[in-house]
Amino acid sequence: MSKPDYLLFDKNTKAIFWNLNRNAIQRMLDYDYVVGRQPSVVAIVAPTTGRKFEKFFYGTKEIMIPLYKSTTDAAKDFPEADVLLNFASFRTAYNVTMEALEIPTIRTIAITAEGIPERFARIMRVKAKEIGKWIIGPATVGGIAPGAFRIANTGGTIENIVNSKLHRPGSVGLVTRSGGLFNELSNVIARNADGIAEGIAIGGDRYPGTDFLDHLLRYEKNPQVKMMVLLGEVGGELEYRVAEAIKDGRITKPVIAWCIGTISKHFGGEVQFGHAGAKAGAERETADAKNAALKEAGAYVPTSFNELPQLINGVYEELKAEGKITDIQEPEVP
Repeated sequence: MSKPDYLLFDKNTKAIFWNLNRNAIQRMLDYDYVVGRQPSVVAIVAPTTGRKFEKFFYGTKEIMIPLYKSTTDAAKDFPEADVLLNFASFRTAYNVTMEALEIPTIRTIAITAEGIPERFARIMRVKAKEIGKWIIGPATVGGIAPGAFRIANTGGTIENIVNSKLHRPGSVGLVTRSGGLFNELSNVIARNADGIAEGIAIGGDRYPGTDFLDHLLRYEKNPQVKMMVLLGEVGGELEYRVAEAIKDGRITKPVIAWCIGTISKHFGGEVQFGHAGAKAGAERETADAKNAALKEAGAYVPTSFNELPQLINGVYEELKAEGKITDIQEPEVP
């Protein structure tokens, strides 16, 4: 059964995992078991191994996942897999992605590698846009559809997953650049609202395959999402696209937004933060300028990161009072 266009993942999503990263794959299977779905990883591409299968655990049960030499071969045997989790190194991630973009059954590709040449990143983005496919990353931890599908290590340990209510869907759509702050915001939202319905970390490189607006427009169409949280950062101009969408009515749901890096104004020169894209080359790219633009457009913007939890809670309680959000019955965790 096909998914609506606004959903990248659901409880039936199946993935091909490129690279034999045992820990990340096992964490996905542990998540699958906790949320009560069938194993989400159906095949592994491991070009250098001579084995045919690799053993993993699904709960207490041992399962065998087949190994393949190429993504094309894996996709032929598992046409129902529409996600490729590209854990190749920065040297080969581009070629792996371009191969996957040519496979009709693959719709979404997550790329974890940092340091892919910017020219290659732009080529991947343009190609994916042309053919209607989705790239998350490069340089991303991935994303999660709570209760349905988890990309690799997104959300951290199972204990953190449960504490952050990432084992079942909430009402908030989350999009960030940072993977670490994605986990932090998931926890903040769980404590001050009812958790997230879907979350994506677009990645820290300068040219992500999809940007904030791409995902917020999906959330706008998703009836499960009642409010949205955007965590941007100093550098680049992607947040202005969101501001324009709020102004022109493409986004109507409440958006709570904050761009980190306001401290940069206290430094004497141009500041490079951790991400390749986290550098302001002009006043327009500063966190302060983007926060001001988002607020002027109609987003809820706090005066500091420390006020973000209170603002999230305030909007959430307003939506509850209006009857747009109802209480969630917490599921049992095995």
